[in-house]
Amino acid sequence: SGKEIDYPAILNRVLPPEIKVIAWAPVETSFSARFDCKKRTYKYWFPLGNLNIKLMQDAGQRLVGEHDFRNICKMDVGNGVLNYKRRILSVDFKRLSISEDAPYDLVELTVVGQAFLWHQIRCIVHILFLIGQGKEESDVIDKLLDIENFPRKPQYDMASEVPLVLFDCTYEDVEWIYDEDSLKFVIKQMQNLWTHHAVKTVIIKRMLDELETLCTIETPILNQADCLLPGVKPRVYKRLLDRQCCGKYYF
Repeated sequence: SGKEIDYPAILNRVLPPEIKVIAWAPVETSFSARFDCKKRTYKYWFPLGNLNIKLMQDAGQRLVGEHDFRNICKMDVGNGVLNYKRRILSVDFKRLSISEDAPYDLVELTVVGQAFLWHQIRCIVHILFLIGQGKEESDVIDKLLDIENFPRKPQYDMASEVPLVLFDCTYEDVEWIYDEDSLKFVIKQMQNLWTHHAVKTVIIKRMLDELETLCTIETPILNQADCLLPGVKPRVYKRLLDRQCCGKYYF
């Protein structure tokens, strides 16, 4: 018949609910989704909790530009990564709501760059959280990026992968083809997912409200974001630059 195959509709019938296709594009056989990507956008969502967003925003701006990020990533020497210079185009924080119950308000972190190293975003978020908690100064970013004076990465964990999403990839000369019916199908499926998660969120929040009325502690419990920083929490915090360091790499 000559009619184009409806790729999104075919794929969406067999994909799990969390994975959907919304568009497709014809490309050359030499096209690489990874290496032809000109810009990547990552987003990371987290509750405000006890975090100081102004401090985190200031620290985030220090990441913008081209830097050697070997101290803010997970070494991937086994896969032949020898160049740790990457360019970050922007780092922005957006508070998604402002309510009387501020610690439960969600914040959206958006990081845009040309390319990223292995677990670079999760390492960035961990350090920004430490700054937002007042455990580190904003200039720790500058020091970690100063490879001459700090050539070895201090030991620290990565932030949780759960809130991290590769939100967008930008390509040159790629014209996406959308299908209205497929978009409607995906919207309905995503609305179902949203309903299930939103209802669970309300149930848990209602339980928290009741529990907090029974708690007589004067100082509020602000642990909303703590679960996003895995690892053992020491009684006495040791600053990043005072910790043991990983091996030194020369490239």
